[in-house]
Amino acid sequence: MSIAQNKMNRRQFLAASAGVAGAALLPGCAHSNNGLYIADIQQMPVLNRYAPKASSSWIARGEHQNAYGLFKKTIEAATDFSWLSPGDRVLLKLALNKGNPYPATTDPWAIACMVKLLKEKGAGKIYAGDQSGVESVLWTANDKRGSSRECCESAGLLAVIEESGSTPLFFEEQGYDAYIPAVPEGDHHWVSPIWVTGTVNEVEHIIYLGRVSSHVLGDATLGLKLPVGFLREDSRMAFHQGGENFYAMYEEINQIPQIKNKFRLAVSSARSVFSLFGPDNGHVAEPDYGLLIASEDLLAHEMLSYAWLQWTREFETPFYSHATTGRITGWRSAINQGFVWHIWDPENKTPSIPLFRAGNIYSHPSVINCMKRMGGRPKNFQWEQVNLCPQKGIMEYLEKTVTPA
Repeated sequence: MSIAQNKMNRRQFLAASAGVAGAALLPGCAHSNNGLYIADIQQMPVLNRYAPKASSSWIARGEHQNAYGLFKKTIEAATDFSWLSPGDRVLLKLALNKGNPYPATTDPWAIACMVKLLKEKGAGKIYAGDQSGVESVLWTANDKRGSSRECCESAGLLAVIEESGSTPLFFEEQGYDAYIPAVPEGDHHWVSPIWVTGTVNEVEHIIYLGRVSSHVLGDATLGLKLPVGFLREDSRMAFHQGGENFYAMYEEINQIPQIKNKFRLAVSSARSVFSLFGPDNGHVAEPDYGLLIASEDLLAHEMLSYAWLQWTREFETPFYSHATTGRITGWRSAINQGFVWHIWDPENKTPSIPLFRAGNIYSHPSVINCMKRMGGRPKNFQWEQVNLCPQKGIMEYLEKTVTPA
């Protein structure tokens, strides 16, 4: 399907979903058929020398303000900082789609911790910022609507950024002509060029500081999707109109040389998670122990983040409406039975748009696109836990979920 064949953008999708009586019970999208991707996985060769690694720590609910030591150990388990020289400039790419507070955005606690750690390691100027989504901000060559700075303040992040001693940065404020043309390495689904913020040429290093959340179009918004905020409005619109290439296109932004060559680390604080809907509202899951995730490898970060999202959907989300009978049941029962989730119309008792099937995270089309480029799937997954979760069953669930099929 070409870009021209599918013109439904995010706003149109949300409007259509809002017309369904009740609510969509799981985020997702009708861009693709999950079964096709499962077949792709089975045909992929195993990369015997590739074993992506992630580190993590468990943060007891309400104890994060006293957990800088755990944060530091988790990051140091993920990277040795050999890439950082004294005085280097670092960009913390945040998740700031709208002005709603965490978990709709990056965790403000993680921002403060990351800036503190970078300063301890000798970093120079540290920028923290994003460009909010087109529903909040639309700055073109001739028109300005909304403000990422206002979203950042509303979300409670701006004060944290300034108090930490880092510099808030909002890409649209640099001007429409401050974006640069770029092309992903290798095969891709974009109509070139992609216009990205020129900020990527003004720093030595980029760190993704994301969150773990469902997404009404992308199923999940974790690390692979975070660079969408680098895009100028015209490129972002082209991405949202990408049809069946939607997932591949956001994963491919990471392959732009100006981003890929400076990417150092992906970090997500998942003390709170939108287990449903997203990216701006949804069911908030707040487990007894939240997960902090870090990795130099985007795929490793994605796999562990997705596994945690799956766990919160199954064990921290209270209800599920069966797509055929409308019967309310537990998420765990629904997932174990392998149901395909739908947007449900309770008035007419009919399913609407089919969504992703629970289970193998390697079947997500953005992950598939990533593995296709690498030429295969990982041999195994390395997970270093700085501390152990007191609830052993959670760790076993995650380990099983991230183990390559």
